[in-house]
Amino acid sequence: MSESNQEADIAETLRKMEEMIGEKPVPQLLMSKVVPEWIPRQMDERQFVMQLPNIPEKYKHLIMIAVAAAVGSKMCTEVFTKIAKRRGVTEREIGEAILIARFALASTIFATATPALEWLVGGDVE
Repeated sequence: MSESNQEADIAETLRKMEEMIGEKPVPQLLMSKVVPEWIPRQMDERQFVMQLPNIPEKYKHLIMIAVAAAVGSKMCTEVFTKIAKRRGVTEREIGEAILIARFALASTIFATATPALEWLVGGDVE
């Protein structure tokens, strides 16, 4: 691919990203200045996972929101929420996904703390 074709492809991909989220995709715009050839790959990866047949699109959006919230990515949580809302996911569904993520993340504390708790109580619980 010629350099001008690659630049046009990247510009088109960034335009599609902006259209999808309703605002400029700031991280991707910045990355396009550092590793421009990655930009189409990012969109290809999104299309790949969204086209997988077994999980409905709405659930994929909710999973992305929940994961982004659980790992503490404010920007991704906001962007995934905007995309989901534009694709018809309701506010209530988004809210429930965030609460589920909160519960799942909070529950991992017990698994993390189990060795310390075992030590505190002197061994395994019968």
